[in-house]
Amino acid sequence: MMKSRNKIIAVAFITLLIAVGTLYIFSVKTNPKHHDAAVEKKIYKLTFGHNMPEGSAMDIAARRFAATVSQKTSGGVTITIYPNQELANDYKMIEMAIEGDLDILLSPTAKMSAVVPALQYSDIPFLFPHKADAYEMLDGRPGKLLLAKLDQYGLTGVAFWGNGFKQFTANKEIHSPKDFRGMNVRVMKSQLIMDQFREFGANPIAIDFHETYKALKDGVVKGHENPIAAIYGMRLYEVQSNITISNHAYLAYVFCFSRKNIGKLPPDIQQTLTTTANELTGFERELIDGQEADILKKIAETGVKITYLTGDEIKQFQAASKGILYKYAPIVGADIIDPTLEYLKKRHEYDAADDIIIGLNADMTLATAQAGIAIERGMRIAAEEINERGGLLGKKLIVVTMDHAGNTARSTANIGLFGKMKNLAAVMSGLQSRIVLEDLKLIHSNKIIYLIPWAAHPEIVQNGYAPNYCFRLSANDAYAGPFLVEQALNKTKKIALLWVNSVWGKKNEEIMVSYLKEQGLQFTTIESYNANETDFYEQIGRISRADAEIIIMIANPDEGAKIIKSLFYGKKKIPVIAHRSITGGNIYKEIKKELTAIDLSFMQTYSFITADNKRSKEFVKRYMNEYGVKTPQEIFSPEGAAHAYDLTMLLAEAVRQAGTLDRAAIRDAMENIRHYEGLTKTHTPPFTNARHDALDETGYFMAEFDGNGAIIPIGGGKYK
Repeated sequence: MMKSRNKIIAVAFITLLIAVGTLYIFSVKTNPKHHDAAVEKKIYKLTFGHNMPEGSAMDIAARRFAATVSQKTSGGVTITIYPNQELANDYKMIEMAIEGDLDILLSPTAKMSAVVPALQYSDIPFLFPHKADAYEMLDGRPGKLLLAKLDQYGLTGVAFWGNGFKQFTANKEIHSPKDFRGMNVRVMKSQLIMDQFREFGANPIAIDFHETYKALKDGVVKGHENPIAAIYGMRLYEVQSNITISNHAYLAYVFCFSRKNIGKLPPDIQQTLTTTANELTGFERELIDGQEADILKKIAETGVKITYLTGDEIKQFQAASKGILYKYAPIVGADIIDPTLEYLKKRHEYDAADDIIIGLNADMTLATAQAGIAIERGMRIAAEEINERGGLLGKKLIVVTMDHAGNTARSTANIGLFGKMKNLAAVMSGLQSRIVLEDLKLIHSNKIIYLIPWAAHPEIVQNGYAPNYCFRLSANDAYAGPFLVEQALNKTKKIALLWVNSVWGKKNEEIMVSYLKEQGLQFTTIESYNANETDFYEQIGRISRADAEIIIMIANPDEGAKIIKSLFYGKKKIPVIAHRSITGGNIYKEIKKELTAIDLSFMQTYSFITADNKRSKEFVKRYMNEYGVKTPQEIFSPEGAAHAYDLTMLLAEAVRQAGTLDRAAIRDAMENIRHYEGLTKTHTPPFTNARHDALDETGYFMAEFDGNGAIIPIGGGKYK
């Protein structure tokens, strides 16, 4: 009986199981969603990379983001955080996100600007007085416009997180831009930040974030900038004795997604990711702000001195870096800069950036950078004098420098940016004639006054444009060529010509050959070389075999140094008469030893050593005070500084006469200045409608380097 009952129960149980199974199969077939949820729930695994150390405020906020997203999706999304550049450096992570190898990226705007240049916006120094102002702009329309620019590059910009205001660190107290003069400073790879420190007189050196500690410890660099959180998180205070609280720029981070990957996720998950990132923006910022006071206290306890800039000191830095705003406004865009300035003017009575601009487009970093720096210094001293006297048309004159690094395409791009600048009065050129010649078309199509303080090719000014917007106060090779030939003829008729194979070198060869032919003479031999050539032994050998007794050298500083070295190691130590262009770089440092055996002289147009007029003495005094030199001999590339000063003063006079910033009117006024007592000479007049060259051969003279590398005149007057 019991066995029969158990059998019945077993059969009933089996029947029940079959029924339940049948119902389940039926429900799965009729409701597949139920099957997904119960059996195959989809889990999305995402990666998230950033550059801050584990446990830092930014890392804590990133992990809060991952946890919140996981909670909101009931575990449907898991996010793995890779802090401290564990995956790769910032630039590589940006590339990974674009390519779809990284899902979520948190990267500094300065580094993201390699993709979207406009993202340099928050790095503009001393733009935002307070963090609240930065947040107002980054969270408002300017920020939204910036994030939207990422779309075309495969990234979705969501929000701006941040690491706080950047501060200066060094091994000494920093109270003014002059305290940075000559200092090697670590920067991230950002043109704007490099320009910022150049404005302060420092030497910026791009070093990866995670190599900064070692670079500071080893003395490769003596200072840097970073927010307090980064200084503490990377222990940079251990290798710097001073921190200056400057609050000079907000280090914003772009929170963005890889469009390639996130775009494949279900819309509800995409929305969750975006919403959560925005919701946690305030949390991340508060976390950073809340930690700073405690971090500063901990750093101070280690013996690091913490200094706060005063209001007056901040004004000095603001004045020194104001050109950065003008330079990068066209890059960031008027749609972002204009509302920012309008906001700051209303809230803080901020200067509305309405100054008059004189630009400089020159090589500031490579072979002829010394000439560019000399020109810039001459311009700045002139602008300082002009502003002390009330400025121009009720506004200040500001120098804005752009570095073309000897590249014609970059120079053309710079001219394009200058053309977009409000209140641009003129642009000053650098040393290379070939670059200025390439700029002429764009200069005239944009009606930009181009001031020439060095480049000597005749056709820069005799260019065929009417009206002509180029004005030169410098040597002209139409005069310089005959002058150099006469200097050689004073010593011998056995003259060799060695010229660079460029448009500038070729023109010099034509002028000199023609001039000698007029005298019934010719060169003993003519040799050319290509730019950036390193071996000159063949040319020197042929010159020696031709029995030449002197060489006229047409060269820029780098090739000029190599030629002198080749002569030094050759059998015959032939004297050299050089074009003035070799003094546009630090050639003396390269050939100091060789000059003990090689007689080198070169043409010049101006010397602070022999100048004795009142204006020159005042210039020297200002220069020594501003740039920390003790004697006129220490003023390098002197004619570059002098010519730039005079051209800036002449431009100012033309603006006053025109009474407007209309460049066509200023151009006309340049032709009608009647009298100007300058550094180089008294001009009566400097320019006319038919003549846009302010100097001729009457002011040329020969010079040489003394034992300290100073340029010393050895003659003067025409052909002496």
